[in-house]
Amino acid sequence: MARTVDRAAYAMRRGEILDVAQSLVQTRGYEQMSIQDVLSELDMSKGALYHYFRSKQDLLAGIVDRMADQVRARLASVAEDPHLDALDKLNQIFQALAGWKVQRRDQLIALLRAWCSDGNALMRQKARAGITDRLAPLFELVIEQGVEDGSFTLSVDVGFGRVLVSLIHELNDRLGDLFLAHEAGTSDPAAIEQNVAAYTTAVERILGVAEGSVTLVDLTVLRAWFDPH
Repeated sequence: MARTVDRAAYAMRRGEILDVAQSLVQTRGYEQMSIQDVLSELDMSKGALYHYFRSKQDLLAGIVDRMADQVRARLASVAEDPHLDALDKLNQIFQALAGWKVQRRDQLIALLRAWCSDGNALMRQKARAGITDRLAPLFELVIEQGVEDGSFTLSVDVGFGRVLVSLIHELNDRLGDLFLAHEAGTSDPAAIEQNVAAYTTAVERILGVAEGSVTLVDLTVLRAWFDPH
């Protein structure tokens, strides 16, 4: 007789494993963390862990996926707000996204090096696709509203949600590279704001809105991210 899986218990235990792994990544670093560290913290056997995660990369992917779910939940409340116009929604989505990142700055910095590692390229590609699948429909919803009410001017509105998420991925990658360069003392401070300005202009032109209508990242928040002190 096949064993029945208690989905609620499984999800809870999986979340506990991710909590421990995420804490270890933050305190020790992904490269220094081992599967044995996770097992020791949980008093768990390797065989039991394999019911949830098969490798360190699986754990990293699980952490990223869970964060993506958290981001989607936070942004959905803005995208689905019936009292906001499309442009307000878009700017509040970007503001909420930046705020979420600031609140988790230490966690995200700990993950950044693992995310950028060549050894995690395949995981990164899969995780990025998952993030896009979660967030693109929210941007599509806002874009459709903007086209209908005349806020946005696009010749074709279908599919631009994925375009916006792709631009956000690219900007995040660029800012991640600049942050690592900043930590190494080799960054050009002007390049940070120049990149944000360039991507902001791209979004405004895609949507057909006036210059200065969109704030991808508030510069005060951006500076605090690079230098919290």
